[in-house]
Amino acid sequence: MYKTFFIALLFLSIRVAGQNDWRLSIQTWTFHKYSFLESVDKADSLGIRYLEVYPGQQIGGTIPGVFSYQLKKEERDKIKQYLLYKNVKVIAIGVVDKYYYTKDNLNEFFEFASYMQIPFITAEPEWQDLDEFNRLAIKYNIKVGLHCHPKPASHYWHPDSTLKAMQGRSRIGAWPDLGHWARNGVNVVEGLKKMKGKLWGMHYKDIREFDNVNATDTIFGKGVCDLPAVMKEMKKQGFKGVVTMEYEVHEEDNMADLRKCILFYEEQRRMLMAGVK
Repeated sequence: MYKTFFIALLFLSIRVAGQNDWRLSIQTWTFHKYSFLESVDKADSLGIRYLEVYPGQQIGGTIPGVFSYQLKKEERDKIKQYLLYKNVKVIAIGVVDKYYYTKDNLNEFFEFASYMQIPFITAEPEWQDLDEFNRLAIKYNIKVGLHCHPKPASHYWHPDSTLKAMQGRSRIGAWPDLGHWARNGVNVVEGLKKMKGKLWGMHYKDIREFDNVNATDTIFGKGVCDLPAVMKEMKKQGFKGVVTMEYEVHEEDNMADLRKCILFYEEQRRMLMAGVK
């Protein structure tokens, strides 16, 4: 079965290669039962070349500590070497929110991302910290993507809040979570329309029930997020960014489900780019 999957995935990847700049990634919270190094291996086995890594994930192997700014230079360099060996890139670190950052360590997050050559930080800043996030993003040549958790915990649960926070801040854009939008009762396609021009990435997922903050994830195409319509809007906007899969069910063993999700994504993308209705 897996051989058939990979042949199909290779075929689909060849068909869409060069047709757009959508970078398919996995948020390593999907593998939070495992270490960072194990997450790299899992992504590699799925044919995924990009990761969004949550701060606090244990590195694993012989490298002590967690994926965050506290890592020493030697440990950072070992991680970079392993990523190079695996041909996997950490494209974002996040979500950096009030549970991880303070005014005293925020600069360290940006310095770490710069050293590790991570181009994006996904974040949910406090309102009063938005300008500082923008200043540091300019200083370190990094982009900040505003994420959204379900209401009422997140400032950015509604697209209008994200839109307001981005205004006048050149290095702050949108990185919404489609599943959380739907859990919050937000039409995901209408939400994406409001992000046009500063949509740098997203958490790409499907959920079982609309307007229910407790709704669980499901395999792509089986839920209420209307992912084909999402892709059409992405194409319409000329989207060039990161599509981060995050899958928060069957956490002990989710590889079979992820393969189904990837196949759905690639097939839908191929048909979209080919103009198949």
